[in-house]
Amino acid sequence: MPWPEIDVPADHGEALSAWLHAQHGVQVVQAAISARMEAEAGCSLAEHQALVRLATAPQHRMSMLRLADAIAINPSGATRLVERLVRRGWVAREQPPDNRRQTDAVLTEDGYRAFLDRTRPAYHLALVDSFSALLTARELADLQRIGRKLLTGHGAYAEHRYVAWSDRPQAT
Repeated sequence: MPWPEIDVPADHGEALSAWLHAQHGVQVVQAAISARMEAEAGCSLAEHQALVRLATAPQHRMSMLRLADAIAINPSGATRLVERLVRRGWVAREQPPDNRRQTDAVLTEDGYRAFLDRTRPAYHLALVDSFSALLTARELADLQRIGRKLLTGHGAYAEHRYVAWSDRPQAT
């Protein structure tokens, strides 16, 4: 049975090819970084992202909802991720005394040491080997510009998700 025609722009084939290359490229790079993180640091890429956010947060503490938003996952995914970090002793769950309905994720001393000594170096080295070493400075700038344009076009650009990626504590 023939497929019905779809009313798309004439250059849709180019757009589809660009989308498939970008989508698959991101998947492959994420898998390579995550595999290296697991091998060298004992955690996933997503777990490292949570550690970065907690390490740079005031008092190394964030509400579970804020953490989920900061690393762009849903609240139930954040709960499962934090549970894995709790089992390692890298994060504790605490309820603030002024809001018993809220649960905060708090980076422990062991978690901070693991971040500084293991996950942070493994992440940056994996990022260089799996991503930035394969691209020119111009291509990196183009990707940043294009990514921001796509995020902005979908109302999903949030500066706070990117400024802390310097992975240095924010001045208070």
